[in-house]
Parts: sequence; C-alpha cells; structure tokens
Amino acid sequence: MQSIPGSSAQNQVSASLSAPKINVSQLDSILASKASEIVDDETIYINSIVSSPQKESDGQNAFISYLIETHTNNPVFQSKNIKVRRRFSDFYLLYQCLLNDYPASIVPPLPDKQRLEYIKGDRFGYDFTNKRCSSLNRFLKRLSLHPVLKRAKIYLIFLESADWNSYKKNLNLKHSIYSSSKSTNDNDKNLIFESISSAPSMVDTLSDALMNAFKSPQQQPNKEFLEINERCNKLNENITKIDKVFQKYVKKIGDLDTNYLNFSKQVLRLNELEIDNDLTFDSILNPPPINNKLSYGLNKLKTYIDNDYITSLKDLENYIYSIKSIMKLKEQKQLDYEALTEYLSKAINEKNTITNGGSTGSFLSSKFDDLRGVNTQLQKKEKLIKLNSKIELLEKEVAKTKKITEIFENEILHEVQYFDVIKNNEIKDNLINLGDNYITFYKDMISTWEDVEKGLEKDIYEYERNLRQ
Repeated sequence: MQSIPGSSAQNQVSASLSAPKINVSQLDSILASKASEIVDDETIYINSIVSSPQKESDGQNAFISYLIETHTNNPVFQSKNIKVRRRFSDFYLLYQCLLNDYPASIVPPLPDKQRLEYIKGDRFGYDFTNKRCSSLNRFLKRLSLHPVLKRAKIYLIFLESADWNSYKKNLNLKHSIYSSSKSTNDNDKNLIFESISSAPSMVDTLSDALMNAFKSPQQQPNKEFLEINERCNKLNENITKIDKVFQKYVKKIGDLDTNYLNFSKQVLRLNELEIDNDLTFDSILNPPPINNKLSYGLNKLKTYIDNDYITSLKDLENYIYSIKSIMKLKEQKQLDYEALTEYLSKAINEKNTITNGGSTGSFLSSKFDDLRGVNTQLQKKEKLIKLNSKIELLEKEVAKTKKITEIFENEILHEVQYFDVIKNNEIKDNLINLGDNYITFYKDMISTWEDVEKGLEKDIYEYERNLRQ
C-alpha cells in the first residue's frame, strides 16, 4: 500500500475498522427507530472532516480512499467520534441516492469525475487528490448544514457503517432508493417524488426535452423566482471574476517562489567566490537559508490558495448550477401543466362543437354518411362518450399537475433559503481561513526578515571590528 503525502492516522482508522461490525439490517432498524425520535434541534450537530487521501491496492484495481472523521452529538450514531474510509465511488453512490430520494432538494454537487487527470494517469498525484479531498470535505459540510438532507438514513449510514461494502451490495436502487432514506410521511413530497421518479422511458424524456428546448412557460414566473435567477447569475459572475484574479495571483506567487530559489542559488555561488574575504553572507546562508524559508512560505500560501480557496470557488459555481438545474425542472413542470391545460381546452371545445351541431364541414360529412347508411347519431354518441372520458382524465391530470407544480415551487423557495445559509457560512469560513493563512505567511516573513536584519547587523559589526584591528 503506497501512501500519498499528507496521509496519516492509518493506524487509528484500522483500529476503528477492527471494531465489532453490526449487521446491515440491524443497523437499518437501529437508525430507523432512532431517527423517528429525533426532533429538529439546532443543538444537534454533525461535523465531518475528509482528509488523508491514501492509495489502496495496485495496478488496475488501484484507487484512492479518504479518511472521514465525524464528531457529533446526534443520538442516531452509536459513538460521538467515528472514523471510516470511503472512496470516491462511495461518495458518488451517496450523491445519486440523495438525488433520487429528494428530487425537490438542491443536493450539493460532487467534484467532476471526468477529469483530465484520469486521461493523463495523474489521478494519484498530490495536487489532484488534495483538491478532490477538499471538495469532498465541502460536500459533507453542506450536507450536515442542510436541515432535510442531514436526516437522510443513507447519509447517516455512510458516515458510520463499518460494513458499508455489504450495505452497497444489498442496496437495490430500482426498488429501495426511495425507502432507503425517506424520513417523512409527507404526502405532498411523496407526490413530487412519484411525479419525477415515474418518468417515461429515456426516449420519451429526450423527445420531451427536444420539444421543450426552445419553449418557455407562457405564465410569467413569480417575482421570487426572477430574483433568485438574478441573484444566481450575479453571484456566478462575481465568483468567475474572483476565480480569474486568484488564478493570475497564484501564477505570480509561483514565479516569485522560483525567483527566490534562483536568488538563493546565486547567493551561494557569490559566497563561494568571496570565501577568502572577511565579509561573507553567513546571515543569509546559515541554515535554514533565508531564501528557502521565504520560498517555503510562498509555496505553502500558493498551495492553500490553489488547492483550497480556488477549489472552493469552483465548488460554489457547481452549487449554483444545481440551483439552475432545479429551476429548469420547475419550468418543465410548468410546461407540462400548460400542455395538459391546452389539451383539455381543445377537448372541451371539440365536445361543445359536436353538442352544438358541429361546423359546416361536419354537417356535410354527416349528410354523406346518411346517404351511405351510416348511423351518424350513434357515431356522435360514441364520440361524446370518448370525449367525456378524455376530459375527465385530463381534468384530474391538470389538477394533479397544478398541485405538483405549486408544491414544487414552495419546496424550491425553501431550498433556496437553505442554500443561502449554507453559502453564507461557507464563504465566511473560506475568507476566515484565507485571512488566517495570509496572517501566518506575513508573520513568518516578518520573523524571517528580522532574523536577517539581526544577522546582517552582526556581520557588519564583526567586519568593522576586524577593520579597526
């Protein structure tokens, strides 16, 4: 097993994984019974930290696992401190289950799996694994702050189960995804789930998407949704600008880091040339060399900004895209409602036309049918029966679709509020961490230059004393 730089606490994890395992069905029943007792208490917290990316196995079966340390006071868990290891595919399974279980929720996105590193073969590299580790940590943080998703049973099992692989094998996505994490008997939410999960085949879905690609709902969206779209676009625009600025800044830090290293090499060469003189550059070259210390500080700051802060900006962009996706789904629901309403209106108009004797064309057609000996009255009666049945069915579907659309819109408004809280908390933490890293960098730099100043003063004093002698 090959360790990646930064991976540690393997022995601690091994100890936690060697604890007695609970049967999967037993764990399900424990969580189900305890989850029903939990009230939505703000004092209950789940703090998870993803760290220590580590390479497992060799060859084609090699993968990266991540240490998840959870500290919680949630009574659902058997311990307040939990340590497990999960790979990226485990996170992806959790994400897919949450998408299926909570179709009206804005599920935080995962980092993109289709990365260039998979093609280049650098998916075990330090930078790639640490950036992904940072994104996965942010994913779990967002889930823990979401008042609905944090109560999902599969999320709780993901954080605690030492028998996760067995649970994955027993999880039937087609039949039990919905029941795997459903923690409410809310009929309205069940109605939303059924309307989305009972969608037609892929061909029908694609055809509907193509038909509606250039359509927009005739009914103007509410003011709240217009404001949400405007805020999302503005936030996304600002994040993109900040991202570009910091990308340039990171490049400049990298160039400055290289310059410090080159300067250190030149000073070493200069010191070799002046070795016979009384004045040397001992104050700069004494270990650890000043330029190496400055270079190390710059590299540390650059690594944090690149691996953490810039990655957090990209993750926030993806989170905003999740809002836009669910807004598109809302528009699709509105288009479905308008299409059904149009079909119903056409059916009612057709029924009224037949009842009122029909148009001139239908009158002539009925006369020709009479000449041919066709019973037009019977045809008319049968057609009215079919239309009445069609109208009755469409009225039910229109009422159902309208209810689903209204519920879906209300859920989205709640979800956007959750997103705002999570987003504000995340931006605040990111800025605090960024500020702390800058403070540490500048404190170290001040300390380093103070040491240099003292050393140079000492060298000058020694040099002047030698001259006087």
